[in-house]
Amino acid sequence: MMLTNGQEIALMILGSALLGEGLDAAVQPRRIGREWRAFPLRFLPVLVASSVFLMMSGSVLIALLMSGLCLGVLAIGSNLKLRLLNEPLVFTDLALLSAFVKHPRFYLQAVPVPLRFVVVAGLLLLLVVLVLLSSLRGYIRLEAAVIGSIAALLLWRMLECQSRVGGPAPALWDDTQRLGLLPVLLLYTCRWARLPPLEEQALVSLSQHAPDGVIIIQCESFADPAKLNPQWAPLPALRRCQQEALQWGELTPSGLGAYTMRSEYSVLCGDSDETLSYRQFDPFLTAHRAPSHGLARKLRDVYPEALFLHPYDMRFYGRQSLMPQLGFTKLVGKEFFTKADQEGPYVSDAALAGFLESIIRNQSRFLTYCVTIENHGPWKKGRLGQKSGAEAWHVHAQHSDAMLGNVYDDIKDSGKDVLLVFFGDHRPALEALPPCKGLKRGTPYVIMRPNAPAMITRQCEPVPLTMAELHQAIVEAVSASPHT
Repeated sequence: MMLTNGQEIALMILGSALLGEGLDAAVQPRRIGREWRAFPLRFLPVLVASSVFLMMSGSVLIALLMSGLCLGVLAIGSNLKLRLLNEPLVFTDLALLSAFVKHPRFYLQAVPVPLRFVVVAGLLLLLVVLVLLSSLRGYIRLEAAVIGSIAALLLWRMLECQSRVGGPAPALWDDTQRLGLLPVLLLYTCRWARLPPLEEQALVSLSQHAPDGVIIIQCESFADPAKLNPQWAPLPALRRCQQEALQWGELTPSGLGAYTMRSEYSVLCGDSDETLSYRQFDPFLTAHRAPSHGLARKLRDVYPEALFLHPYDMRFYGRQSLMPQLGFTKLVGKEFFTKADQEGPYVSDAALAGFLESIIRNQSRFLTYCVTIENHGPWKKGRLGQKSGAEAWHVHAQHSDAMLGNVYDDIKDSGKDVLLVFFGDHRPALEALPPCKGLKRGTPYVIMRPNAPAMITRQCEPVPLTMAELHQAIVEAVSASPHT
């Protein structure tokens, strides 16, 4: 039986509502019944999408199929992310689509191989359906345009009303559980876009007790192996440095298993999650609007020359333009290293230790921020000849520990007063985890000054910090007078 245009439009509206509720019910973290007040925010975006697809194809079936496919991709992506990183999909993840295309191996590890084949087969089937079922009818396209415009205006108005400055703080887990995936993606995007700029920050005054140099090493996926697997021994260099550190303890990264840029930004700029608000999910996107927060810029009167070292493509996360804005005067990327410097798929920590040794030996007053890459995922069976990805990570972690010990010894042997800060940016995501609200997986840090003046005191007991608090600890170590 042929349906009239009006019946087809009614079918599209009803189908969009069912799709919005049905697929959202599969999104984790789940709860029995999302808030009904958020129903329009789950329904209207699907209706807008279905209207657009109907205008393109002239077929309600194709329109609903395309909307369902888009929603399904979001739901599956969010659930996969939750399994590995204990965090549902958030709006800034969509900004990484270009990075996914340019650096696919960083992200494909989260997608099971069978699912990759299903996605490819589904896209091919969809092309066949588009060719066979598309219609040339013009009137139904006009009706779809009217319905879509009305739905878009209603959606825009609702988002405007719920995205005023001074509104609720982000609570990603609770909001996704309470409202659903689409409302959180849309509301968080609008609230993020309306945030006022961060306040300007002042330069740090030159102190007569400031060290001659500062080396900060942000170690990729570094953690204490003994805390991940009781069969793994503690790392010797880390233990030795903790005993000799000015301050040491455990950090609380913003994320688990990924999001290097969150930790990197927090240590570089010192802004807490509360200060960042909705910026916290990818602070690199807005870091250029607050360049005065950058550590290298704050310390430029103390260290006029500041080097940012990361042996990878500096265009990743826009570091090539962002780091100079934050005060770094020189960037060193992968082009400074050769194939012989690799350990596994990436430049080795040993090569970075050698590079830092030359800085210690040849520079008199300097600030260097180093982001390692050797222990970046994906960790697969066979990497470094290991029987599992976890064992490969463990070998890389031992290399990172050796790097720490070598740099510490190089500073000690040089006789120069150099502040060394070493920390893990996040724990590795070695296996899928059951969803757990508030999961905290700490990483170690040490702040050392091997050749410090005698009046510099040491902190014997561990001091827990956030990443932003580590930034402040570095500033204080450079600018504060020593305690006698």
